[in-house]
Formats: sequence, C-alpha cells, structure tokens
Amino acid sequence: MKSDGIILLNKPKGWTSREAVDFVGKVVGSRRVGHAGTLDPLATGLLVICVGKATRLGQFLLGASKEYRAGFLLGRTSPTDDIEGPLTEIPVAQPPRLEEVSACLQSFVGTVEQRPPVYSAIKISGRRAYQLAREGLPIELPARKVEIRAIRLLRYDFPHLEVEIECGGGTYVRSIGRDLGEKLGCGAVMESLVRTRVGPFHLEFAVTPEELQAGDVSRHLKAMEEAVAHLPRVTLADSLVRRILHGQPVRLQRTETVWPIGTDVAVFDSGGQLVGVARVTHNGQLKPKVNLGSPT
Repeated sequence: MKSDGIILLNKPKGWTSREAVDFVGKVVGSRRVGHAGTLDPLATGLLVICVGKATRLGQFLLGASKEYRAGFLLGRTSPTDDIEGPLTEIPVAQPPRLEEVSACLQSFVGTVEQRPPVYSAIKISGRRAYQLAREGLPIELPARKVEIRAIRLLRYDFPHLEVEIECGGGTYVRSIGRDLGEKLGCGAVMESLVRTRVGPFHLEFAVTPEELQAGDVSRHLKAMEEAVAHLPRVTLADSLVRRILHGQPVRLQRTETVWPIGTDVAVFDSGGQLVGVARVTHNGQLKPKVNLGSPT
C-alpha cells in the first residue's frame, strides 16, 4: 500500500487531535503521521491528516481558510469559553433581539484583533497555556490579528445561537462566542463546533474512523499534491528539478510567471510529479523549501 498522502477524517466528539492521529497511524501502519490543524475534543468534523512524506506539507494548510458551523449558548460564561468548563449563569432580563445579535456578529467580520482562549495550546515559555491555566497560574495572552471572512446567522432561539463562520488560520471560534457575549452583555460559550472545510478539502468527502478501518485504506488516501492545490504551481525541466532536489535555487525562465517575493510555489517535474515546494526570493529565483523526492 502506498504510504504517502492525505486522509480526511471526520473526527468524533471527545477525541483529541492527537488521539485521531494515533488512530490513523495504527490503521495505515505508519509512524509518520500528523494533522494540519487542531480540533478541540468538543469539536467534530474535518481533520486533515498527513501520512508519510505528506507530513512535510501540512504547514501549507495551517494558514488555509476554514469553515465551521458553531453553536453558542448565551447567558453563560466559563473559564474555557465553552461548555466543557464550569458554567456561570448570567441573569438576562431581556434576551438580545435577532437584529442586535446579527449586527453584533457582523462587527467581527474583517481583519480583527482577537484574544485567544486561556485554555488553548499556545505555548508560554515552553508550556501549553491550558496546562498553566489548570494549575491556576495567571495567564496573559496577547491579542493577535485574525481574518474572519464571513459570519452567517443560521438560527437564533435564545439562549441558543447557530452560525456559519469562514475564517483564516489561527482563528479561535470560542473567542468569537466569548467576545459576542461580552458585546451583547449577556455572556456566551461555545456548545458545539463542526469544521466543514480546510482549504480545498470538504467534510462531505471525509471518512469516519469506522469506515477507515472497514475497507481498503489506500482508497481513502488522497494524493500529496492536493495539500498544495491552493498554491501556484510551476513545471520545471529535469535539469532544474535536479537542482531543486539538491537544495539549490533555480531561476525561472522569462516566459514563466513571476510571483511576488515570499510566494510559496508547488514544483512539479515534467512527468507531473510533485517534487516539493519552493519560495520565490528575488529576481525570479525559487529557493527550495520542502523536497519530497530523492536527488539523482
């Protein structure tokens, strides 16, 4: 069985992303397995898992756009910003009106400053923030810029709110709910989360753990190039491919597209095989960033 590729897993509720990776590694019989973006145990849906050489391509999906269906419970707060933590009920004399909720949601659309949840996997001096939080240590996580491209209100029946979110990498949906509750003055926590898309991959094409175990695993293994389908691509002559695979930069021909400096480009050989990813440096040069082949 081929051992390099992408598996789209429909992660069950209660599993950590690490448990999902270990499960897939056991099923495919490979130790080289990793995911391209964490899902909390509370969340379900699409977890992109890279196997073999594809683990070197997961980095190009971390910043890819993502879509979620999220459920929020208004009138509550918790230290974890979701229903997993101890809940504090906030008295609400008058539930927020639909128009008010809708307008408030739209205020988060765009490039915004977002404060990550205290219970997150962000590292502070070598330790995860959630580990420090569990020990009762004071934590100050600085806000950071994230891109929220769209928020669509699907259902509102106080205290329950369901929305669809399209956002860039690094966005915390729990933080959107927490900040929404603060703006509305009633508090809010996340009660459900389903990831429906990561970059070019969609939940409808994901497999459950049971399906992955039941049949031929190789038919669920997608080609490595699908992980970089959102990147520009270039096909190089064999002589230039050899240079790339030896870690040497190459210069693009004048007839080829020239991309802005800093652009990551998927590199293919004349036979259509993905050989790696290179970064545009200057004067139309490509500097190898990830090599997937063996130099000959």
